[in-house]
Parts: sequence; C-alpha cells; structure tokens
Amino acid sequence: MAQITFTPNQITSPVWAGDFLNREHLVPGGAHVNPALFNAVDAVVVTVTTPGAAALDTDIGCEPLSGPIPVGTVLDFGGVKFATLTQSASAGDTFLVVRELPNNIAEGDTATYKGVGKVVIPTGTPVGRTFDERAAGEGFGPATEADDEVYLVAFEVPDAERSAEIELYRHGSVVKENFLPGYAALDPDLLTLLRSLYTTTIGAD
Repeated sequence: MAQITFTPNQITSPVWAGDFLNREHLVPGGAHVNPALFNAVDAVVVTVTTPGAAALDTDIGCEPLSGPIPVGTVLDFGGVKFATLTQSASAGDTFLVVRELPNNIAEGDTATYKGVGKVVIPTGTPVGRTFDERAAGEGFGPATEADDEVYLVAFEVPDAERSAEIELYRHGSVVKENFLPGYAALDPDLLTLLRSLYTTTIGAD
C-alpha cells in the first residue's frame, strides 16, 4: 500500500558541500536510484582472514562481523567462490559455519550480506550509471570509475525502496572531500574521477 513519507526541510548544507544546495548547485529535474543496487542499513561485509579456506571446508575465518547474518545466506566472494551459511552468525563473530565449500576462498576475499532493513543513501554518496543505462531509463547505482555519469547525492534518501528520487550536486561545485561518507575507503580511481568533476578541497574539523 502506498505510504506518504515526509522529509524535513534542510536549511544548512551538509558538511561535505562547500556551496549552498540551491538551484545554482543542483542538477535540474532530479533523478532516481535503483534501490536494488544499494545495501541496506544492516548490511555486513565479510572479510576472510588467514589462511583462507579450502574446498570442502565447513568453516571460514573472518574479521569480526559488524552485524548478524542469518542461516541460509549465500555469500558471493567473486567468480565461482560461494559460501552458504548452515548456522546463523552474530555481530562480533570471527568465523562462519558453512556448507562444504565448492572452491578455495583466499585470505582477503570479501563478500557482502546486503541486509533486509531500509536502504538509506547518505548525503554525499557518489552515484553513477553508463550512457546505455541512462538511455534505458535505469536508475543510478553506486558509482564506479567505469560509469559515464557520476554525481554526488545532495540530500539523504531515508528509504530508497519507498522513494527512489534523488537530487544531484552539480559538477564544478565545491566538495570537502574528506567529509564524504566512507571517504577513507573510497576507491582511488573513483576519488580521482570525483576530483576531476568537482572543485575539491580538504575541510577543517
């Protein structure tokens, strides 16, 4: 059933934005995201620790989990490396109990449990899409350096599955890059691309 949602007015610009979020610094017309491409707030990244896991193993060592992962979850570590949990995992766990692995999984491999909660897209999130995706009317997803269109989201999206509309920060505007969400973990190539699209600086605490 449709539900009315309310987003409070934002009087001040977010800390990462060096310009006011007015018509001069927003892309006219707005845009929308594809919520299925984003992780939920309860998403958990699994990073495999040494020595990894061999084919037929039934447990995987990992860095402490940031949240729970339910039994039956299938984790994709890339390529043909999958793991199916036969026991639920809790926040802080350092191993996963899984069905016999079909292939080796190496130390440092990562997989993401996408979660089942709300899909919140923070202000300042880089989003992107290719020209082919634009022509097909597809929404923006998490940006990569391979995208033809890359922008920063101007205002937080509190629940993208209810309302996928976004406002885009216009290219050339000032960005205090160190205040972007997840700045420390931003892909270097994506950060280089953002620096070419915006006037970037380092903000003072």
